[in-house]
Amino acid sequence: MAVIRKVLARISGLGQSPASRESLHQELAGSVVKDLSGRLGRACDLIDFRATRTGSLTIRIGADRPYIAKLPLRASTEPRLRQNAQSLHALSQKKWATPFLLARLPAPVCVGMASGYFYSVETTVPGQDGASILRSGGSPDELILSAERFLSKLQKASADAARAERSSWEAPLEAAGKRVETLARRAGGARSYTRLFCAVTNQLSRQPVRSVYSHGNFWLGNALFDGASNLTGVIDWDCADECSLPALDMIYLLVRTHSTARSASFGEALADWIDAESLPFLDHCMARHCLELSIPADLVRTLSYCSWIQHLDAHCRFGTATRTNPEWLQRNVRHVLDRCQPDTVENREAYRWHTVG
Repeated sequence: MAVIRKVLARISGLGQSPASRESLHQELAGSVVKDLSGRLGRACDLIDFRATRTGSLTIRIGADRPYIAKLPLRASTEPRLRQNAQSLHALSQKKWATPFLLARLPAPVCVGMASGYFYSVETTVPGQDGASILRSGGSPDELILSAERFLSKLQKASADAARAERSSWEAPLEAAGKRVETLARRAGGARSYTRLFCAVTNQLSRQPVRSVYSHGNFWLGNALFDGASNLTGVIDWDCADECSLPALDMIYLLVRTHSTARSASFGEALADWIDAESLPFLDHCMARHCLELSIPADLVRTLSYCSWIQHLDAHCRFGTATRTNPEWLQRNVRHVLDRCQPDTVENREAYRWHTVG
């Protein structure tokens, strides 16, 4: 019965005092360290642990080098942690992954089971996450510029490989579109969403667009920086996609930064991003990124909607609790559908994102 109570407490989080949760987390962290010591054949030390708001236990471990172990505290979190471990391993094996890119990724170490719970381990990467830097009064400008350089290198390298392998983004986008349709229906905007998705796919079909590798959740909270605002690492690759559209990561970074500055939802910030006459610094970053990747400026609006679909699709694929929350659906789904104009997806304001010299 004690084991059953622990499992139920882990899944629901109900009926636990802070002290009992701390005790359970301590027990889980200790079992992970013990199991990892056996796998590595050397003594490992528990440095510390903390429960994250996304439902995982992050455990810092000292051995021959610093490691990070991640263990799900909610049933819905486990698929994301498994996918993160798989994505990191697959990315480390890519022939196109340059030393520059690999130096900024956690290296996968192992996955295992401890006390009946899945966990994964990866090496740490140095730096402080950009979201924390912003909260402490830092400026986003240099952080975004450094992050954009990483994204350009990632997408250029992967685009060349995708062209050689004839990889295509069409099928993954179609599958994501169908999953997101369920959210649009819950938000009461199924008809508007269908019109928008058709307009987006029609616009994309008129121009050749290369497939690229996408991080899928590239915001400042998943990017690490040194004291000089140089990007030192990128974490949380659970939403990565090998056959994605270009520039979606950059758009997500810019819109998410805008949403943080406004204390707005991603959907509200996306509507602002599309409708604004100008957002000077963000527009300049987008224009330069388009130039780097040879993306026509008249595709930025279309790709912005695709970035929104990618964001919503992650909630569908991983079954997050927010996807059924009426307020979240209103702010992130219905708000965009009410503001968009499917018949004018072709970008009338393309001058905002004209390439820069």
